[in-house]
Amino acid sequence: MSTNPNVQSMTETADRIFEAANTIVEGMAQGTRKQIKDLAVDVGAAVGMEPKEVLGFVNHFAHKTNIAYVTRGKNGGLIKGVRPVKIDKPKKTKKADADSADQNQ
Repeated sequence: MSTNPNVQSMTETADRIFEAANTIVEGMAQGTRKQIKDLAVDVGAAVGMEPKEVLGFVNHFAHKTNIAYVTRGKNGGLIKGVRPVKIDKPKKTKKADADSADQNQ
């Protein structure tokens, strides 16, 4: 570990932000959604910093954590829990394609 006081100070700050973000996300109910901006506001209040100062690390935490996942779009945000498995639906063949395949044989 570096003995540079700036590095130690920044590492301690990142650790406080991580602990605050982790505590807030763990306190959420399973399946609930929170905007990353709102999470940054809550984390900033918990560590006594401006939300814009913690937003970069909160964004990194949200995308890399294994206790929640991030979705995009209208209903997007940070959702507590495990991402549901995407089910691949079988492709339907058109009736005309099926009839022409029968006639070719």
